[in-house]
Amino acid sequence: MGTFLIGNGIGTLTGARSFLDPPAALLCVLAMELAIRLRGPLLRRAKNNLGLQLLDMSRLGFCYGLLLEGFKLL
Repeated sequence: MGTFLIGNGIGTLTGARSFLDPPAALLCVLAMELAIRLRGPLLRRAKNNLGLQLLDMSRLGFCYGLLLEGFKLL
């Protein structure tokens, strides 16, 4: 839920004011790439899947928040 709010806030602040759109997009892409790259070591540790599940849920919440905010601004 927290990452959904972060994604929603980023989309609202940068989209409504048209201020710092490219740097905000770059930071979002870097955050998503970092989350994808952190997933590999978590997959190798098969005994504890909680971290992997939390990372995946955070990533999906962030993406959904950005996507929903993008549709609002159309």
